[in-house]
Amino acid sequence: MERVTDTAERFTDDHVLEGLDLKQVRSRVSTRRLLRAAAELIAERGYEKTTLAAIGERAGYSHGLVTRRFGSKDGLLLALLQKMVSDWMTDDILPAFQGQSGVDSLLVLVRGIRGSAAHDPTAMRALYTLMFEGLKPEPAILHERMAEIHRGGRLRMEDALNRGIAEGNVHPSVDARTTSQLVMAALRGSAYQWLLDGSFDFDGTLRALEMHIERTLRV
Repeated sequence: MERVTDTAERFTDDHVLEGLDLKQVRSRVSTRRLLRAAAELIAERGYEKTTLAAIGERAGYSHGLVTRRFGSKDGLLLALLQKMVSDWMTDDILPAFQGQSGVDSLLVLVRGIRGSAAHDPTAMRALYTLMFEGLKPEPAILHERMAEIHRGGRLRMEDALNRGIAEGNVHPSVDARTTSQLVMAALRGSAYQWLLDGSFDFDGTLRALEMHIERTLRV
């Protein structure tokens, strides 16, 4: 069985290991290897078919370590979502997004997704797989978390567009709520096609979306 490698920056935050003792370093390293293994397996086979035993094996650890570290599959899911979504949004997207308004805010978001998909396609495929599996009512924790993520994304875009209209850089005829829903639909629809069809040009489609946003929304 192929084992996980520490290649993706999203799971290899070496700077946080400075100043830790050997036991703490080993704990941090094993955690990030387990999360990386979980992302790889979810991207390959989906969340439902990914087991704690398979995650441990892929990462090079025992099933018991996975259980001790996360408590349950739901516990691991929460930790993985924190790593893939919250850290990404907090570290990469939100600082740039909040510094802009209107069209520029939407472009920051789309370019951030493009950059992440190019840099670490496995993590992004895992994230989108979880999003679509979140359509099911169970596990409830995944369904609820994905609903929060989608709702939060739409509201941030809607707020950015309303600020852009008020500041005069978005056309006043634009309906901020409807437009944010349409952009979200385009992003998720593109992701769905990317997961289904390996030949689908995800990056090119998002570049076209950027140009459409620029042409139709900016004053």
